This record gives sequence, structure tokens and C-alpha cells, in this order.
Amino acid sequence: MKGAFYNCKMRRKQKNRRKGSAALEDNDIIELYFARNEAAIAETEKKYSGYCGAVAKNILNKREDEEECLNDTWLSAWNDIPPSRPRFFRAYLGRITRNLSLNILRRR
Repeated sequence: MKGAFYNCKMRRKQKNRRKGSAALEDNDIIELYFARNEAAIAETEKKYSGYCGAVAKNILNKREDEEECLNDTWLSAWNDIPPSRPRFFRAYLGRITRNLSLNILRRR
């Protein structure tokens, strides 16, 4: 099983290299937030929309709510990061997405 997972992961990396869409490292993205550069949102979305989208989809099961949650996640990251510096950016975004998804679910 490990071989199949590894091969899939390697194919994805090669595909991304071919596209020329090498994602920035998390620290570089966080620096963009600190510089208040709007490219931070685009880079965050490019790198983490799949992960955060999966978190939202598993909770909400509605495409419209999922998209709203993702947009709110990027906005929340934009508003929160300058005073704080998350150590684990992926987990930080996942937590925001989960909490926002649960809030949307409660409003229904």
C-alpha cells in the first residue's frame, strides 16, 4: 500500500512541476500576509483549497455552503495573521474551516 500512495504523491508533484505552479512554502505565504500582500490569499487558495474544501464538504455537503466557508476561511486568515503567526499553517486553516463549517451547519 505504501508504494501506491507514494507513486500517486510523486505523480501529483511531477504534474505540478510541469504546470509551473510550484506552491510557495508556508513561511513565505505567511510573510505575504504580514506584508499585507493580496497574493497571500491567492497562494493560500492555490495550495490549500483542496484540503480546506474537503474539510468543509465533509461537514456541510452543500457546494454553496462549502464555497462560502472557503471564502470566509481566507478572509479570517487575512484578518487574523498579522498579529499572530501560526506555526502549522495547514492545521491553522483546517481549524478555521472546521469551525466556520460548524457555524454554518448550526445556522441551518
